[in-house]
Amino acid sequence: MHSVEIVVGPLRGIEPEALQMGWRAVTMDTRMDGATLLIEQLPWAISCPACGRNWTSPVPFVSCECGNETPEPHGTDELDLVAITIDDEEDRQ
Repeated sequence: MHSVEIVVGPLRGIEPEALQMGWRAVTMDTRMDGATLLIEQLPWAISCPACGRNWTSPVPFVSCECGNETPEPHGTDELDLVAITIDDEEDRQ
């Protein structure tokens, strides 16, 4: 089994399903055809200036438990390759 693992920051705005579809398209008829793309999406860091609370969320626009409807989202824009796994046994057959 072949696989590629990446980490994506929330500022990249990447939709995992669209990325998977693109992955299948660019790997088709190549040595990586059928390889699995593993995507770890990092959450937004949210801070509330009203109460000082900090938390993470998969979406940037949420209300704070204190009632503040406009806490501040913070995110990163990384797109990092974490690992590539290639099963040598498959290649020998």
